[in-house]
Amino acid sequence: MAKHLARIHGTEEDKVNCPFYFKIGACRHGDRCSRIHHRPAFSPTILIKHIFQHPMREAELQAAREGRSVDGIVVDEAKAREDFLVFFENMYVELSKFGRLDALHICDNVGDHMIGHVYAKFSDEEEAADALNVMNGRFYDGRKLEVEFSPVTDFLEARCRDFDEDSCRRGGFCNFMHIKPVPMCLIRDMEEDADEERRREDMERAERRRKDRRRRKRDRDRDRKSRRSRSRSRSDSRSASRGRSSRDAKE
Repeated sequence: MAKHLARIHGTEEDKVNCPFYFKIGACRHGDRCSRIHHRPAFSPTILIKHIFQHPMREAELQAAREGRSVDGIVVDEAKAREDFLVFFENMYVELSKFGRLDALHICDNVGDHMIGHVYAKFSDEEEAADALNVMNGRFYDGRKLEVEFSPVTDFLEARCRDFDEDSCRRGGFCNFMHIKPVPMCLIRDMEEDADEERRREDMERAERRRKDRRRRKRDRDRDRKSRRSRSRSRSDSRSASRGRSSRDAKE
């Protein structure tokens, strides 16, 4: 029985646990889902919810504010691509401060339960926990960050293969991740910059520790000299007192 439950956990056969939440960390039914969403207490992956501003949704909101029809909206693809890459770089720089990133994925989905989601997988759970504790509640571009641990650790299972092949029929409302592509040359450059920054910070921390050890050693040496000086002073004082007592006795 235990083997059977382990085999079906997180699959469509599992009638207790939500397979979409297990695979993707998001479910279109939200809290109304009839199956359980097990939110992990620890994970190497964090989810920053709804932080990326999808250009199509932003264009629709702008049209609605101006009283225009949302039908036939055209997005400047070149500008949208440039804005996305700037956003990716900003996220990478901020998140890589907490540790090495194994993956940073930004969803292109437009469904309410996934739009703007950013997934960051670290090489270590403690690094992910540090990122969550610091980033959660901070503000980015005037918007508050909502960060949580995600059960997603295998993005091959979470991503939409049809989207990767440019053949997904569900479009942006697909329930699997439509991961926005990022040039590998940019990712490698960001990795190298982050590694170099971590090495520099490690060297600075090591230098601060060496300086702190030298400072503590100087303080200890000064304290020892001070104690010896006080000890000699007391000894000289006692000797002088004994000498005076001896002379008084002779007189």
